[in-house]
Amino acid sequence: MKALIKIMLVSTLALLAACSDDDNEVVVTPPPENSVYDAAKAAGSFNTLVAAIDAAGLTATLDNTDNTFTVFAPTDAAFAALGEDTINSLLADPDTLSKILTYHVLDSKVAAEAALNLAGQTTTTVNGAKLALSLSGDNLLINTATVTQTDIMTDNGIIHVIDAVLMPPSTATSTANIAEVATQAGNFTTLLKAVETAGLSGALTGGDDLTVFAPTDAAFAALGTKTINTLLANPDVLGSILKQHIVAGKVDSVTAMSLNGKTATTLEQNQQSVAIDAATDMLKFAGVTVTQTDIPASNGVIHVLDAVVVGNISVPESLGLIPEVAAGAGSFNTLLNLVTATGLDATLGDPTTKFTVFAPTDAAFAALGQDTLDALAADTDKLKDILLYHVVAGQSVMSDAAAGIAASADNMVAMANTDKSALSIVDSMLFINDAVIRTANVQADNGVIHVLDKVIMPPMDKMATEKTIVDVAMETDDLSTLVTALGAANLVDTLSDTSKQFTVFAPTNRAFQKIPADTLNALLADQAGLTQVLTQHVLGLEASSSLAFSLNGKQVETLATNMLDLKVVDFVATANTDNDMVAYDATNQRLVSGNGAAVAGKTLYVFDDDLTFANSQCVDACATNWPPVIATQEQIANIPGLSLIARLDGSMQAAYLGRPLYMFAQDTNPGDAMGQGVGGKWWQVSLPTSGLQVEGSNITQVDIYTANGVVHLIDTVITTVN
Repeated sequence: MKALIKIMLVSTLALLAACSDDDNEVVVTPPPENSVYDAAKAAGSFNTLVAAIDAAGLTATLDNTDNTFTVFAPTDAAFAALGEDTINSLLADPDTLSKILTYHVLDSKVAAEAALNLAGQTTTTVNGAKLALSLSGDNLLINTATVTQTDIMTDNGIIHVIDAVLMPPSTATSTANIAEVATQAGNFTTLLKAVETAGLSGALTGGDDLTVFAPTDAAFAALGTKTINTLLANPDVLGSILKQHIVAGKVDSVTAMSLNGKTATTLEQNQQSVAIDAATDMLKFAGVTVTQTDIPASNGVIHVLDAVVVGNISVPESLGLIPEVAAGAGSFNTLLNLVTATGLDATLGDPTTKFTVFAPTDAAFAALGQDTLDALAADTDKLKDILLYHVVAGQSVMSDAAAGIAASADNMVAMANTDKSALSIVDSMLFINDAVIRTANVQADNGVIHVLDKVIMPPMDKMATEKTIVDVAMETDDLSTLVTALGAANLVDTLSDTSKQFTVFAPTNRAFQKIPADTLNALLADQAGLTQVLTQHVLGLEASSSLAFSLNGKQVETLATNMLDLKVVDFVATANTDNDMVAYDATNQRLVSGNGAAVAGKTLYVFDDDLTFANSQCVDACATNWPPVIATQEQIANIPGLSLIARLDGSMQAAYLGRPLYMFAQDTNPGDAMGQGVGGKWWQVSLPTSGLQVEGSNITQVDIYTANGVVHLIDTVITTVN
């Protein structure tokens, strides 16, 4: 082997010597330069790129081997995806084209291995803008474009092939803050309303830089109206959802792209994913597509989302807004029609404001009578005032809270019409004014509904007047007997004194007529006795109906120094056992025969001819056509105000507030009321579902204001008190 090596060495030396003796020189031609421009042109798959380089005047730059570049080179297919019109437009605009092309170029040589090490970061291009490098599985991404081939070496750099054309990020600026920019855009109305409702407006108008991933109106609409309203009605939950759309600091789209596969910390202090969708090459935040990026603001940047990020935030069940809940109940049609007629449907349908609605049922409105309803419909201002008197604005007052108010020293509540109503509680029954809350805590997204079977009326405004209590009584035909009695008792001067304030529970003429004529005449002739009776109808202060309602279940002291009971009587709650001869018909709001009668549910009547008499004037044939309600004391214990009077035959007849009760023979079926108004003397006993009584007498009209107090009319003379 060693001999063979020596032979080869000698031969080589001899050959070299022979060459050195030859006079002809051998010229070695260096290989041609291969710039990034040359390589792109020779490849055959970058024809559009090469044409663009030429059109932009960058040929000499990229062909200069004294420079070093890294070029992320879009293929012809990548350019074709832009569309022919776009390509032609760019080729005709060298400045814009140059900015785009130089955004694909780095001023140093970055091989694939080094690029992989830069994943998760940004790097600066020749045009001064940043590029994002990230990994999607095993693929290297430049912004959202995938690198399909790496490390094509040239004399002045390196080429990596990408499947999309990169567009430089916007360099626009704005002097408007985020909220102002969103407002000007016009498609973030719901977002801005939500931000205001959640109390986040200050953040979007403040000086600290923020990045807002902003869902459009269409994105919110995709949640559905009920869900949006539920969120607007729950500002804490809404705020948590909104804050997970906001990242502290200014995060432009390129920086966001560099976070591909990672998470960002939101103002809600949770982590939301940032990713580039491999199928669409679109940036995603929390799994939601970013449809527009880099909308500048003076205090940050906006990126547009096509959906709302709810994530793990628990959204309350959508109950519906107050009008929707009321409509679903099916028993508030009249209320809803009136609310719509006054334009209050929009108010009560505002998900950003809480309301407490004391809602009268259809039956409650029907009890007002069609004439009253028609008059209200024609006077929308008055109607609106009445409706708002059923609303507490700005809060949801649940029944427990209402009961707490009712039991407090100040049980008056300001209503939406600025008047006050009274909450009271007696025997575990909750009242507002003289109405019973039948069903409480019907919840809606923006408040709560409490069901009433009675319409409550706002208190009358006290108007300036010089007329005294006596003046008003003298002008009121139905108080003529009271005026006579005041004169007989020498109380005219007392109740004409304008230096004092009084409340008079004034018995009407018919109330006096319930007293037998002989008894009444004797009373009018007894000044001391009459004075005692009349002064126990008078309080030494002005007590409006609202104050009277607030005193439900309590006592008040009169000028006679005795105490009167004030109580809202709930007729609906009265019993109707198999022993009761009289009952209350809540549907028709009147007294009827009870379950103890031969036929239950028959309408009961009173007879005007009985007035001024101590007993029934309906006997013989009259009693055949108008059978009296015969009862024992035990059979009339269920309803306040029932008593017994003796008939001429010795039987005991049920009476209501002193007036004997009858049925009508021609009322063949329960619910019939054929006897109403017969002869102008027979009347059904109509009673509201609930009403305020003073010492057992029904208050039939309230708040007749005078220069020295207020008058409330009552239907029975108070003759016996504690």
